[in-house]
Amino acid sequence: MEPFVSVVIPTKNCEGLIGNCLRSLQEMDYPKDRMEIIVSDGLSTDKTIEIAESYGAKVVLDHGKSIVSGRNAGFSVAEGELIAISDADCVMDKGWLRNSFKYFEDPKVGGVGGPNLVPEDETAFGKAVGLVFAYAPYVTKAAHTRVLNKVIKSRSHGSNAIYRASVLRKVTPVDESLIHGEDVIMNDEIEELGYELLYVPDVRVKHYRRPTPRSWWNQMFTYGKARVIVPRKRRQEMHLMHILAGVSVPVLSLLLAICAVISFLITPWLLVGLAGVLLFLALFSSAFAIVSMKSVKVGLNMPLVLAIFFVAWSFGFMREFFFPTKHMKRSEATNESSNACATFR
Repeated sequence: MEPFVSVVIPTKNCEGLIGNCLRSLQEMDYPKDRMEIIVSDGLSTDKTIEIAESYGAKVVLDHGKSIVSGRNAGFSVAEGELIAISDADCVMDKGWLRNSFKYFEDPKVGGVGGPNLVPEDETAFGKAVGLVFAYAPYVTKAAHTRVLNKVIKSRSHGSNAIYRASVLRKVTPVDESLIHGEDVIMNDEIEELGYELLYVPDVRVKHYRRPTPRSWWNQMFTYGKARVIVPRKRRQEMHLMHILAGVSVPVLSLLLAICAVISFLITPWLLVGLAGVLLFLALFSSAFAIVSMKSVKVGLNMPLVLAIFFVAWSFGFMREFFFPTKHMKRSEATNESSNACATFR
């Protein structure tokens, strides 16, 4: 008999997304009586709860109103042998759950995750964002890696992860003062218990990304802040590439200012050369996106997406580094949390 699985989806004002997510869960190749869907809702003021209940989901009210507290609330009532977590802006492949079971035949495996693919109907801006997420792990050493054709030992992330309930309960509840990166800490603690975490090619979701420059900026700013907060709790989570990326904007700004002064005093061609370099990088990123995604529209969006990625991330990193959040209250964590749903309303 198939294992009983709990699927936890945190929400807050997700009426524009939650229907597609829950519909994909209902259409999966899996017995409905062997799965429970838990929507952990942060006191939505729209129709999120109504829609969730119409799909037969168990709704749990999350008074913390953040992704982290929402997952904790969902975990606390989950009854499954396995606990799967994802987000309201995801839709699951039909074999999402069933494909994971063979990996759990190894008792050393504590959890599995897999690719977050770009939906076919994603916006051009969202596809450019998805392309950044696909390749950023090669530079930043993020918890997930862009692998589509083989199994590797690597930590998955909160949009696509399935855990043994017995293992997950050993490392939860997660610290709700975290604004992001709680899955990184949770995965670290699972590995320290001696379990393996696998990133596999056939456990897939399609993930809608931030659709506007403003929502993309907010997400990257929050990620930059979180990259400083997480190592305060897990020092080993800070890497050289994180620091270099964090200081990139102030360092580059200083270099540009120096070059501007030199150009004014000696020769304007230095500034012209720098402008040429920036133009080349913009054109290269556009060409790369056009070839990768086979879309001119995605290519036109790519320079802006990359600029926001570096600048907002660096601003968030520097903001938290020099003006640290010493005691983040739950309400503050809620305001800082990257909530995708509101951006799609």
